[in-house]
Amino acid sequence: MNPVTLTILCDNTAAMKEGIRAEHGFSVLVETAEASILFDTGQSGVFWHNAEVLGKDMMKIDRVVLSHGHYDHTGGLTRLAQAGKSFEVLAHRDVFARRFKKQKDGTLKFIGCPYNHEYLKSRGLVFRFVGPHEEVAPGIFFIGEVPRETDFETGDPLLVLEDGNGKIAPDPFRDDASLYVKTPGGLVVILGCSHRGMINILRHILTLEGGAPILCVIGGTHLSRSDPAQTEETIEALRSMKIASIGVSHCTGLDAAEEMRHVYGERFFRAMAGIVIQIDEKGGTSIR
Repeated sequence: MNPVTLTILCDNTAAMKEGIRAEHGFSVLVETAEASILFDTGQSGVFWHNAEVLGKDMMKIDRVVLSHGHYDHTGGLTRLAQAGKSFEVLAHRDVFARRFKKQKDGTLKFIGCPYNHEYLKSRGLVFRFVGPHEEVAPGIFFIGEVPRETDFETGDPLLVLEDGNGKIAPDPFRDDASLYVKTPGGLVVILGCSHRGMINILRHILTLEGGAPILCVIGGTHLSRSDPAQTEETIEALRSMKIASIGVSHCTGLDAAEEMRHVYGERFFRAMAGIVIQIDEKGGTSIR
């Protein structure tokens, strides 16, 4: 098994490392011996700044993958366009849907991708829309269009979109996508925001991969606005999966993160900006 390195380049919080910055958003660099994949770009150029601080050469990225079309995952795309390289960007075709969040006063706040497809193409980014399950690099898989099968992961009612008829409707998040790396020792899963439900995503991956063990899960779980019952059922479902280590980011929320820490103990960590997770040849995990 070749080592897998996950470097958190953007998160709401930052590790105590000199020069590392935080912002509301998510971005992680996934590296194996065969590929270097950037998963999400945060909402600005913070991910690029943090990569430079950590000594990562972003010009060596093979391609970019987007988890979904919210501004805090796609806003940094223009920083890539400034690099002078024609990056390939992989995403579900709904990534450019017009998305909004319902405010307390009933108004709608736009929270979709800040740039349209044509503008990003004009800046040199080459988009390729991918299907629900595709190997995007040797051993690294895109997983999307996850079926909603749990009865407790019902989605966020405040998140809506403009449908094909120009009407506002609940956002189904068809484009909600994750990555996983298949290794001889098990699976390494990278979540974006888990809008389709963290447990739905993990169970779907396990079904596709014949129940292979999960070595590590990192990323956003979207439990920050869930009720206590959903958090409890999520954690109970995670227990049965026997995940070796789990590091939460971004939209998880402090309360849910603390609940997971209580259950997972030393196997739990906060995947903050600046954190590097190494999965070694034997499946062991080190965090620095």
